[in-house]
Amino acid sequence: MLSRVAERVYWLGRFLERAENTARLLLVRHNAVLDLPREVQPGWGLLLEVLGAEQTFAKVAGAATEKNVISFVFGERENPSSIISSLTYARENMRTTREILPSETWERVNSLYLSVARRSHKDLPRGVRHAVLNNIVQSCQQITGMLAGSMNQDAAYQFVRIGRNLERADMSTRIIDAASAGLMGNIDETSPFRNVLWISVLQSLSAYQMYRLDVRRRVNREDVLVFLFQSTVFPRAVAHTLVQIENSMKLLPDHTSALAVAANLRRRLKETDCGALAGPALHDFIDELQLQLVDVHNAIAVRWFAHASS
Repeated sequence: MLSRVAERVYWLGRFLERAENTARLLLVRHNAVLDLPREVQPGWGLLLEVLGAEQTFAKVAGAATEKNVISFVFGERENPSSIISSLTYARENMRTTREILPSETWERVNSLYLSVARRSHKDLPRGVRHAVLNNIVQSCQQITGMLAGSMNQDAAYQFVRIGRNLERADMSTRIIDAASAGLMGNIDETSPFRNVLWISVLQSLSAYQMYRLDVRRRVNREDVLVFLFQSTVFPRAVAHTLVQIENSMKLLPDHTSALAVAANLRRRLKETDCGALAGPALHDFIDELQLQLVDVHNAIAVRWFAHASS
């Protein structure tokens, strides 16, 4: 297949996953507002730091209030990582590759884009926030299921899978980072509420039931981190996404160099004592992991898209 087509369906997978997980990220913060006392909640600026969007926000949105940050992350088209921007890019990549994708998926992506676009210029108050964000999550999952159930499992689909899983790994780490108890104020003040926060993280990743099934202990930071970073059976765990990336790469031609980069990252992750990470050490580990995920993306771009991606 043409490299430009491969790149477009790869980014289709990434942008759909980014829209879904940005909605999940907002849900983490929304749940913290409802579940935790105001004095131990992180500032809204933390969300911008996790998304790497502080500079863009400062140019277009002003003070980092709840209303401004939610509007910026949800519906600001000047923000390339907003939900509306992700859906715009996903829609455009799907529009230019419609001939190789199931027609019903185009209709569903277009419908989701239009529903978010209609609300993108409005506030997202607490009373409707959960319903709107949850609808985005469910719609993206529906599109993912439609692609899996009605698209040829050929090279094009493998690029969709690679893009989706690489973005999922990156965004799962950002969700963990956003809710990390080590970043939440004074340790003595936040200690009574930390398990509440980790339950919120699991729920936002649709991981709570599977965590309880797999770990069979009460929720705590150490076990949650091991589960979300190193589980090979939970679909949103970073280790599982890397396994899926490798499996898809093996079905593509001349995969040796890119596969080696992904496999090396998976081995390093397996050797890390994730349960011991806390506070700044956890944040630093996530930063390094995200840089290594960029290395995987660059290896993919060089090998199959005929250019190095910045």
